[in-house]
Amino acid sequence: IQTKEDVMKKVLLILTLPICLVLAQDQPELPGWGVYVGAGSYSASIEGVDADSVKRATLFPSIGVTKGVMVGGLPLIVGAGYHQRGYVGESFFGETTMSYNTLDLWATVPYPVGPVALSAGFIVGTFLNGKLDLDGAEIDLEDDMLPDGLDYGLILGLGYPAGPVNLNLGYALGLADHDGGSFNGLLLNVGYDF
Repeated sequence: IQTKEDVMKKVLLILTLPICLVLAQDQPELPGWGVYVGAGSYSASIEGVDADSVKRATLFPSIGVTKGVMVGGLPLIVGAGYHQRGYVGESFFGETTMSYNTLDLWATVPYPVGPVALSAGFIVGTFLNGKLDLDGAEIDLEDDMLPDGLDYGLILGLGYPAGPVNLNLGYALGLADHDGGSFNGLLLNVGYDF
């Protein structure tokens, strides 16, 4: 079992390594404003629940805006977007899908490697609303049924720029504890830089 101290050391290492690599290279050309649309395949690790009973839920849409900025000599891609998190689980009623709509802010440090760009950074968001799907019957979740507090975590990505169009694949590692659980997901989106 990992302690919070061990997790924080790993988080610090993951965030520090890309920054050191970026500072050691020539500064990349940053994009201006951009937009993106995509989807996510999310799951949850829930304390006390067998991992085999929690499956991935493909959730659409993820939409947002981006901007390349320099902060103290550090290149960043920052963004704000409407995303979803959730999972598919087994219950007494059969298979259920929990999905939550979130408003997120995120920032990544890009690191060009040949024709692609690796990136690492963080994401933080707040839960707006959610729904429960019980075999096709959708139930809107009340505010007190949403996860408490902010959701936050690390994001790692791989991007392929094709002119003004970007194809992006990422992984979000949730670090926030929501009643013994956290959200993790694979992300896929297509962006357009102006």
